[in-house]
Amino acid sequence: MSLIKLILDGVEAAHLCNVWHRDLKPENALHDSENKTLVIADFGIAHFEEEMLATEVKTKPTSRMANIRYSAPEQRKKSVKVDHRADIYALGLILNEMFTRDVPQGTGYKTIKSVSAAFAYLDEIVNWMIQQEPDERPSSIDEIKKILIARKNQFVALQELDKTRNEVVPMYEPGQVAPIELISADYQNGKLLLNLSRNPDTGIIQWFNNPEGGFSYSTNCCPSDFSFSGNRALISIHNENFVQNFINYFKQYLKIARDYYQAFLHEQARKKEQEMRKQLEHEIAEKERRERILKNIKI
Repeated sequence: MSLIKLILDGVEAAHLCNVWHRDLKPENALHDSENKTLVIADFGIAHFEEEMLATEVKTKPTSRMANIRYSAPEQRKKSVKVDHRADIYALGLILNEMFTRDVPQGTGYKTIKSVSAAFAYLDEIVNWMIQQEPDERPSSIDEIKKILIARKNQFVALQELDKTRNEVVPMYEPGQVAPIELISADYQNGKLLLNLSRNPDTGIIQWFNNPEGGFSYSTNCCPSDFSFSGNRALISIHNENFVQNFINYFKQYLKIARDYYQAFLHEQARKKEQEMRKQLEHEIAEKERRERILKNIKI
């Protein structure tokens, strides 16, 4: 299942960037066993026209395209639109093959249940993915992932496109708190002015002002003695002999506040994902209950 998760992630990443692979097959899933990672490769055919694809299949039966075994029905027809759902079809074939060693062809194919009862629920997903009509397949890999998550598959995570960074990231990935450092100091009118590399996040300031452990307090300097204005922190100075101590403590407080804020964001993301998983589990349980009830009703 961990490999299936990586395959889904790789293809979904392309789809989120509006790229359809259209030549998915096991040979294009490259596995690094040492680092336990997997990538989707060979996107060359993604730029072919449908007309070229259909012509190749139709006019050269003795020299078929390498992906004919995994191509969706619409890829074998002329003048038919081929989109990301062709990839979903191929993924359904590959998913079944990973368990059974057989590629489904027509009806009566070898099912996952027949070789691994614990994963029998995947048969329903495979059947959905390899429907002849594109409109009858899942509309996105996200839909497939949600079903897997509802089945308490801990490997699977939802993804989205972060348009600000133009990167595909986990949907509930906590925002990374950018580094913040003290870059210079000044003294004016009884106040020590500490200039920072950027404006502190609101969360950092909140943790700074309301620390929850981890701070080594000084009798002459505590977090509440500092105030923030833009990218500057200020503290009143009554004894110039303590200036360096104030700077040292401020740097310590600032680092710990940033670390606590980052940990808080991680925890919030974790809770949000847990809530999503519970909701999906509830939805799938209700759906299955409804199907069981309707199946046993006699009119």
